[in-house]
Amino acid sequence: MEEEQFMIVSIGNEPYGIKINDIKEVVPNSETANVPDKESIYICGVMECRYGCVSVFDIYRLFDINSFSINRMMIILAFNKRFLAFSTEQVDGVVNVSHEKIYDIPSMLNNASRRYMKEIIALDNHLVPIIDTARLFEKAGVLEETELILQ
Repeated sequence: MEEEQFMIVSIGNEPYGIKINDIKEVVPNSETANVPDKESIYICGVMECRYGCVSVFDIYRLFDINSFSINRMMIILAFNKRFLAFSTEQVDGVVNVSHEKIYDIPSMLNNASRRYMKEIIALDNHLVPIIDTARLFEKAGVLEETELILQ
């Protein structure tokens, strides 16, 4: 039975999954510097890490979630040798999921939900949406739609 690995993170106290291969590193929340005149309203600043200076994506704004809790971790994503970070309240762990427990996003959900969610996994009697990280890069203005098609 084949399995895939996902990291489960909390965003606005809700669990979301990220394919483990999309994650470059998880680091403690770092200071971010605001940058004026950003191309995307979803970029909330930049941070320094071992990969240089990377853009910080405001995933809370994209998901229309108010964040009242302290963000403790930064997830650094990698796509085509580009990096993007976003903050999360916590990392809940890494899980192995069999392919029988991975489902496509239902067509009755709105386009925005389907656009940023890749799949849904069934974990311990609850469903966890999987974030399409390539779409975050696109929304941040880092990738063009044509680059997503080529992947």
